[in-house]
Amino acid sequence: MPQAEAAQSVPVQPRPTASPTSTWSAFPGDEIVPAEGGLHVHDPTVLQFDERFFCLHTTHDGFRVMRSSLDLDHWIMHEPLLSDRPEWLKQRITEHRAIWAPDVIRGPKRSLRMYYCASEKFGWNTSYIGLAVCEKFDPTHPSRGWRDCGPIVESRRDRDNFNAIDPEVIIDEEGRHWMFFGSYWSGVYVVELDPAGGKLLHPDNPQMTLVARNTEDPRNAIEGAACVFRDGYYYLFASYGLAAQGVRSDNRVVVCRSNSVTGPYVDRNGRSMLDGGHTELLSTSPPMFSPGHSDVFQDESGRWMLSYHFYDARRYWTDDKWGLPTLQIRDLIWSDDGWPLPGLPVHRAPVPRKCFAARDVAGAWIQQVDFAEPKLIEIRADRTVSAADGADGIWSIEGRNLLIRWSDSSGHVDPTAGPQKFQLAHGGTYYVGHDRNGKVIRGVRLEARP
Repeated sequence: MPQAEAAQSVPVQPRPTASPTSTWSAFPGDEIVPAEGGLHVHDPTVLQFDERFFCLHTTHDGFRVMRSSLDLDHWIMHEPLLSDRPEWLKQRITEHRAIWAPDVIRGPKRSLRMYYCASEKFGWNTSYIGLAVCEKFDPTHPSRGWRDCGPIVESRRDRDNFNAIDPEVIIDEEGRHWMFFGSYWSGVYVVELDPAGGKLLHPDNPQMTLVARNTEDPRNAIEGAACVFRDGYYYLFASYGLAAQGVRSDNRVVVCRSNSVTGPYVDRNGRSMLDGGHTELLSTSPPMFSPGHSDVFQDESGRWMLSYHFYDARRYWTDDKWGLPTLQIRDLIWSDDGWPLPGLPVHRAPVPRKCFAARDVAGAWIQQVDFAEPKLIEIRADRTVSAADGADGIWSIEGRNLLIRWSDSSGHVDPTAGPQKFQLAHGGTYYVGHDRNGKVIRGVRLEARP
């Protein structure tokens, strides 16, 4: 509650309250969050172990970093993985208890390795990445059996031009272990780890490789790396922009890819991530403000998903900030040319169909270009399409793709011109693709049939 001044006679007003039942959304679906346990989540990473999903995330309560769920919709919080901060961390940061942005991978047999980070002060680069291990992870008692293995990488203010936070570990196709890390300063790095113990393979000469920068921002605001391998490419996801300011944050998720885990990573136009190259994946679409610090994972069925936090404009947070940090998980869709695209949140998505017919797509749709103001369009059974702003065109279906050819300024459609190509998903109730400039275009059907 805010403090009232003694001279005031008016009653103290309560803090703004949340509107958790609000279903308003500029683009239908973006408002969907877990039914239980998805609030107050920053920097999530998700792993499935046996039948249960585990989400590790930033916490301001020591090592109480883990939630779990059977359905990605109802989450429960677990006890701290470590009963106290390790002695080495106490010596380096005497008062700070915040553990940031943990990442977790499977180790030998049924073991887990958790990489975590801590920083002396928000905005400083006196930071540390440490490792904790559970040799025999028991999903029914996930907080048991963890031990700390000490620091791996550190950075110091006024000494290093990098920031040792936001670890992300991947095992490449040859079985080699790599850790991405970093934010702001000089950018995001990758360094090789020892598969046997999980620490630096060459501690005396780590051979860190710079792989990504945000050259469009003088602050070089880039962080929250995530990396996955698919069909011959390593995909590096990152967050551009500022986080932790509620709805005033300006994070967005971008992606590039490479044939090598150490890069170079390039966008859809072939521009290097070191030169600011990036392909947009997800950005603000109210009430989903500033989606960021994403993680990409697959469940046991092979379904690709994207987890991240966003600031929910319907809920009050703290310190006069609107936008409560909230977990959201959505399907990740892969285009025909191998680029990831944002699907709908997983709790909205019906079972996808493999084939689509005209009756699956004819109807009223909301379309959004580059996460800007959506507009209403009508896709008709006679294969014509019209938009609320007066544009019209023709459409067709090729396999799982929706093709739209819009008319030119004279009202004519050139059938030989290349169409906009979208992938149909979620039972034909959703389409997504890139325009010629690489901007994300999404469409969701109104009053979609189940």
